[in-house]
Order: sequence, then structure tokens, then C-alpha cells
Amino acid sequence: MNITVIKEDAVTTSRWAGGESKQYFIYPLDSDYVSRNFMFRLSMATSNSDGEAKYSNLENFTRYLIMLEGKSRVFHKNRYNIDMEPYKEIDVFDGGWESSAIGKVTDFNMMLSKNCEGMMSVVDKSGIITINDLCETCNKKYNWLAFFCGLGYASFKISDNEIFNISKGDLILFEEISSELKINVSLENSKLIRMDICCCK
Repeated sequence: MNITVIKEDAVTTSRWAGGESKQYFIYPLDSDYVSRNFMFRLSMATSNSDGEAKYSNLENFTRYLIMLEGKSRVFHKNRYNIDMEPYKEIDVFDGGWESSAIGKVTDFNMMLSKNCEGMMSVVDKSGIITINDLCETCNKKYNWLAFFCGLGYASFKISDNEIFNISKGDLILFEEISSELKINVSLENSKLIRMDICCCK
């Protein structure tokens, strides 16, 4: 198992018309967001615009979206609209849809290619983290587990000698995890975004 801690100040920031985006992780490592040749991508975005902002077209990808700060109304043309508040709603939608949003917000995104399956949830209590069951699509175990710290401070105890700490804006990534893995998580006024990912192909 490989464990990687990605600090916010080490993440590359790119700017767009309405705000900025931070790419925390992309897999494979030599893939590229612009070329759309990645299997999954984890990123945070900030919108500073009062107007309606269109989402980038991500055909053949599934997007998982959660608000970290601010309120937003997300529009999926001819499908549905959703009002989103921090750490409440998780919007899962086809990246190829014509989508847009209104609101000055900071959000977190998990983008999965059609070759991946995933889950996103919020962790706000200390306790033992266990690994989810087999992926229903390919009957494989989830081989990636990530936590983004949106608020506060979190400590991950793997064993007596392995303790990893993250704070607001940081991400921890567990690769090639064992189904027997148990992580003791201690939170201090924290909100974590948990992401389970299975790359089926």
C-alpha cells in the first residue's frame, strides 16, 4: 500500500475566467486534463463570479461535486436543477451534460472515466474507517481511497508507528489498499470528503 499526503501549498493552481482550479491528483500520473486521457482526477475549484458559469464538457466522464464554501444552484439543462450547500448535497452527473452554476463558491470535484467506479461521502466524526465492499461493476475491491480535508484537522493512524496528519486544504491518498485495512481517524472540528475509487480496466 502506498500513502501520499498532498499539501495545499504544493498544488498547482490554474486560473479561468470565473475563478481558479487546483488539481490535487490525476491518474495515470502522465495523463493530462486538457487531453481528457485520464482515468480519474481530484480537484478543487473556486468561482468568484456573480453570473452563471458553464461547466467544462467532460463527455465519457462521471462527475461527483460537493460544495465546501458558499451556496450554489447547479443547472443540468433539460434534466434537473439542484441547490447545494456545504457538505450536504453530493451531485453525481454525466460530464457530457450541458451544465452550469450560479454562486460564489468553493467546491471539490471527483471526475471518473467510464472505466472507473466510485463513491463520495462526508466524514465528520472520529472513528474506525473500513474499506467498502467489492465494486459491483467489476467485482474488484476498491483500490484507491482518498480524503480531502475541507475544515479543521485530521489524524490517520494506520498502526502504532504509522500516523499521518492533514489540515484544511490537504488531501491524503491510499493506493492499492487491502480489504482488511482499518484506519483510526481522529478529527478536530473537521469535515472530510471521502472518495472510494475502483479502476476496473
